[in-house]
Amino acid sequence: MTNTLIFVDLPTPDVEASTEFYRELFGWTINPRPQGVFHQVVPGEGLHLGIFSETEQYPDPAPLPAQQPRSGLHTRVYILVDGPPGDYLNKAVLLGATALWEQSFWKEFNGHHASFLDPWGNQIVMWRAPDADEASGKDDEASS
Repeated sequence: MTNTLIFVDLPTPDVEASTEFYRELFGWTINPRPQGVFHQVVPGEGLHLGIFSETEQYPDPAPLPAQQPRSGLHTRVYILVDGPPGDYLNKAVLLGATALWEQSFWKEFNGHHASFLDPWGNQIVMWRAPDADEASGKDDEASS
């Protein structure tokens, strides 16, 4: 297979705080490689992610010039969640995230989603197909 997405890195000024945020929110295993500079996120099935220091930008051989604060549109990282996206959104907000949109149904793709900006400005969208809820016996706000 060619041209396959294999990894996504999330920039942050505080790798340790970001690690705790995502460990607490999604229950992910996170491997420091090296501690405080770059952490590998192992979310179980699916692609791995990275959390990297904005100042060191490891493993880049030469850090990029300092960037202006981000504003406007961002790359979105979609996470397939095992429960209602709204539940994860509420937990993310309690952990310091900013809600972007509440759980809603996206008819075109037949699934529920909700989104937040993490405390470091990365946009995360939580996704769940209705079929998953029917299979597990859950009913999460079926048609907003």
